[in-house]
Amino acid sequence: MAYSDDYLRQLSRQKAKGVAVEPEMVRTLFSRYVSDLPTELCWDILNYFLEGSDAGQVLEIAERLSVVIDLFEGEYDEDDLKLTDEELSFISESVNDFAINLTDDMLMNVMRAAVSRRLMG
Repeated sequence: MAYSDDYLRQLSRQKAKGVAVEPEMVRTLFSRYVSDLPTELCWDILNYFLEGSDAGQVLEIAERLSVVIDLFEGEYDEDDLKLTDEELSFISESVNDFAINLTDDMLMNVMRAAVSRRLMG
């Protein structure tokens, strides 16, 4: 089972309990599922996705973050990776800044996706 499936299940449980999906809850939940990432990288990604969002968009963004979890875990099909080129470029550039602090697998998973889209040389 992919981490992202469990992440989405946790989001669904919160919604079922009537808990509002707010940015702080998304930050806490997402960071739990990418705990191997440097904290600063995790926050950069979260801020990128959540910045400027209104209350009605937070759940949709939280669900989109499951794709980011899949990306780092290598649980994605390159032809079906549901990230925009801009989002993937941001993530790959951010990962490059933290490369020394990442596992080889995480680094390669992100870079492979970026190269396959010709976002990196």
